[in-house]
Amino acid sequence: MNTSFVISARRLIGFGCLCLWAAASASAATWDIRVSGLGARSCADWVEWKDAQKGELRAMAIEWAQGFISGHNVYARMAGNPANSVVADVKVLSTLLDAYCQKAPESKILAGVIEITKSLGGANINLTPKAAAPGGVTPPGKPAESKEKGPI
Repeated sequence: MNTSFVISARRLIGFGCLCLWAAASASAATWDIRVSGLGARSCADWVEWKDAQKGELRAMAIEWAQGFISGHNVYARMAGNPANSVVADVKVLSTLLDAYCQKAPESKILAGVIEITKSLGGANINLTPKAAAPGGVTPPGKPAESKEKGPI
């Protein structure tokens, strides 16, 4: 199979998922999102992949990151955010993610990509996790969380 087609298909799928998520969530004030794919892996994994010379995993993570950044660009425009569209080539993104993950190996690759996106002029995204309600009680005005497991 043609490698460029596989990479393009992965990027297109990631971009499509982010666009659907952004369109469905555009009117929500607060979101509870789940992230799947290589962005959910730890920075320690990213560093280990470099040390073990696992270039294919790093390349797939960069493709995931570029898809996430593309989704950011679409969402920022849809939300009327004045943020710049962000573009980072593979070498720049890889170098910046290396630096982030060296400093914060316990963080997720997603957190690094968001920081990189913000540093390149993208929208300010809050990654602060929400505290769980005591005793599993749902706070007033907030829908109960679905037990379904999905990509987002």
